[in-house]
Amino acid sequence: MNSIKSNKPSRKSGFIQGYFSLNECKKYQGEGPIIYRSSWERKFCIYCERNPEIKYWSSESICIKYFSPLDNKYHNYFPDYLVKLESGKTFIVEIKPKSQLQKPEPIKRRTEKTLKSYKWAYETWVKNMSKKNAAEKYAESRGWEYLLVTEDFFSGK
Repeated sequence: MNSIKSNKPSRKSGFIQGYFSLNECKKYQGEGPIIYRSSWERKFCIYCERNPEIKYWSSESICIKYFSPLDNKYHNYFPDYLVKLESGKTFIVEIKPKSQLQKPEPIKRRTEKTLKSYKWAYETWVKNMSKKNAAEKYAESRGWEYLLVTEDFFSGK
């Protein structure tokens, strides 16, 4: 199995991607590199380092098998972060836009472009819900919690 860490940041992804410096980390546990695949993930790395309630954190450090109804196959899911609080609570954290966590509205005008866009949004939603369900079961079996972090977390809503 290839490590998710071998998927290097890309300038062509449409998102700000890069490496979070291990030198900046006092609380990070796990193997590097720490790859952020969006500006929100980078902000979350900073949040983990600065938050006094966080004992330690790691990035893409666990692998969860999930079943996708899109192709009827099992896949590997590497959640963005694992966070352990000073209180002893542990969270599996995934960072996603809210729009990818809601079932898309049916399209009103059927054009090639709207059909393609709806198909992408629907498949993304199905995949994310499949991952979420598997991660919730995985977390519950260990006494942990699964936390979906959206743009609201970063805007203070």
